[in-house]
Amino acid sequence: MGQSCDGRARPAVRRHRPGCLRGLAGRSRAQVLGEEAPPGEPQTRRRYLALTRCPGEPGTAAEARAFTGDFLADTADPRAVADAVLLVSELVGNALRHTGGSRALLLIRAGGRLRIEVSDASPWPPSPRSTHRAGEQGGLGLFLLDRLSLRWGWRPTGPGKTVWCELRLPAG
Repeated sequence: MGQSCDGRARPAVRRHRPGCLRGLAGRSRAQVLGEEAPPGEPQTRRRYLALTRCPGEPGTAAEARAFTGDFLADTADPRAVADAVLLVSELVGNALRHTGGSRALLLIRAGGRLRIEVSDASPWPPSPRSTHRAGEQGGLGLFLLDRLSLRWGWRPTGPGKTVWCELRLPAG
């Protein structure tokens, strides 16, 4: 048993039993985890990062940025990587600032696109500011999301929500 941020015990990580992956014979571990497509199907890669730091503990956004940079290390266009890292930082930062903490980051790369999903515990939708005044701090996260992504949105997930966006990635 580990401990959660509030000191309560939490269950240990559950391991797969040998028989629980029936029907997946002939597929590689990467294919099973969604990191590699079966032959003849478009390549799809997924990476999941549980954001488990306690609210207010530094490092969550930095960890998410590094995770995103590593996931996109083979991307030919450094501007596309910079945009993705910036949007991950904004989404995770918004979740930390406005909802008390983010729960997870999911990156999905397929068909020349990157989908970024950040989940948090708040059921309330994102609320863009109507205008930004000179000298104000913050308030540009959803503006940047709107400008840099192909599309973005949110959906309820359990007791919270997931905010997502999609970016175009260059081939190669």
